[in-house]
Amino acid sequence: MNKENATLFYRIHTRKIDALISTLLQVKVTEWLKATATPRAWLTHQKNNYQLHAKLTQIEGIIKAHLAKTTFDREALDMDVRYISEPEKVDAERRAKEEAAEAERNAMAKREAAKEKARLKAEEKKRLADEKNRLIWPFLIQFVDDIKSGARKIGSDDYAPGSCKAWKSYIGVYEGFDPLHRFGWADIDRAFVSRYINYLQKHGYMPKVVNKHLTNLKALINAAFIDGIHDNQRAASLIVKKKIEDRDKAVEIYLTEDELQALYEMPLTGKNDHIRDVFLIGCYTCQRVSDYNNLNADNFETTRKGTRIIRLVQQKTKTEVTIPILNENLIAICEKYGYNIPKTNEQVLNRYIKNILKELSEKVPSLKEKVPTKLTMKQKDAMRRDKTEPETDLNGNVIVPRYECVTSHTARRTGITNMYLSHKYTILQMMHVSGHKTQKTFMDYIKLSSEEIADEIAAMSKKENDMW
Repeated sequence: MNKENATLFYRIHTRKIDALISTLLQVKVTEWLKATATPRAWLTHQKNNYQLHAKLTQIEGIIKAHLAKTTFDREALDMDVRYISEPEKVDAERRAKEEAAEAERNAMAKREAAKEKARLKAEEKKRLADEKNRLIWPFLIQFVDDIKSGARKIGSDDYAPGSCKAWKSYIGVYEGFDPLHRFGWADIDRAFVSRYINYLQKHGYMPKVVNKHLTNLKALINAAFIDGIHDNQRAASLIVKKKIEDRDKAVEIYLTEDELQALYEMPLTGKNDHIRDVFLIGCYTCQRVSDYNNLNADNFETTRKGTRIIRLVQQKTKTEVTIPILNENLIAICEKYGYNIPKTNEQVLNRYIKNILKELSEKVPSLKEKVPTKLTMKQKDAMRRDKTEPETDLNGNVIVPRYECVTSHTARRTGITNMYLSHKYTILQMMHVSGHKTQKTFMDYIKLSSEEIADEIAAMSKKENDMW
């Protein structure tokens, strides 16, 4: 209370309650004292301050109502008094509380909506992950990407460039079989494998290539199983390669020592000269194109006994091999380039070497000899484009000149076969040069016809008889 104004209170005094109840209503002290002095002054004050007295009457009624209740709730009484004394303020507070409550409800709704969105997103992410793990296609793409980036290795070694290229090509092969990307790991059963083989055969893949793609699929299945992507334990065991007969393969020839010498002596210039030299290095070293096409001065060494050697780590198998340089032609070619061998693209080499040998066949007729073979998909496609038919023998077998059968890999077969025919080295010594791990795989490179084998046996028999 100040000197001019004061707040009015009601005094409650019963046996159980003794309390002062603020009406929150302000009056001028002097006026209030005059009004309470006489009944007449009180009536005049009521008449002049109608709203004040109306509120006081209401408050008095509220107090009596609360006192009539079984239990006295002071807090509830104070609030009811406020509704009478300060209706605008109480209403503003009520609206503020309602707005705050509404804001809180909205905020809660937003939080719940955000939680629901996050939950749905997590469920969708899990669904996509489950879908991805269920399907073969996305794993294949990631598998090949990891091979290329080095994220996936063979043991602790990176995949060789040739292997990366082969797996990249396999993506196209598999997508042709599963264009809608619908097959999952659980789908791999006998019927799936049969359908896969039928697809490859229908599209003209040779048995050897079919086996290669079966091997790729099996490797993919095993990798996914090890990674915990699927639990189809039977899948890999269902992939069984077909035994390849010679009649099922494109003919694999080798060049004789005489043909190699004629090729070495052939006058060539420019790109033809480089291609011929690189191919001959492959023949004289028994290496794969990925190795003989990447030689440089660092690969050439000399042993303590003076033997000139080529030392390299094969890209495909990571096998370290030491190759003695015993052929004078090889030495001359290496010196010609200062032991930094020119590089060439494998596809370019395959195209050029065929043309070079075709030209050489005019002087070396053996290169023109026709041999039965199976056409590759590329050869079939080329014939379809050119609208030509293959030449066949009396038995209906496709026949082509020997020079048409030469590829970059012919160099490795040539070197191994001629080493074998020299009868100078043991199988173990030759395998040390070629880098083969097993004798069976090494012997697959010995490309002798049945007639040549018969000639070999006869020559050995004659030599033995002459000794007696």
